[in-house]
Amino acid sequence: MSAAATAAGYLYASGRLRGRAQREQDEAQKDAPQPQPQAKPPRQRTERPKVATMRREVRVAALPQEEPKPQEELKPRRTPTIQYRTRRWKPDA
Repeated sequence: MSAAATAAGYLYASGRLRGRAQREQDEAQKDAPQPQPQAKPPRQRTERPKVATMRREVRVAALPQEEPKPQEELKPRRTPTIQYRTRRWKPDA
């Protein structure tokens, strides 16, 4: 028997059993007398003291601006050279 057939059979059987248990439970509830729900007095809300929200002052440190370098000191960035190599395995290595 394949795993799919086993799984399908399991799901089919479990669904039938679940349905059967649900029907039995519904019938048992119909037969049993329904207890009358007791009316609970409404809960009174307790008064909370009103508290003002506390706001913190946000402080930001300002960094000093960097002075631009004179053109003489700036060097062009070196372009990396791309070297293509074919790596082959050698028994000596």
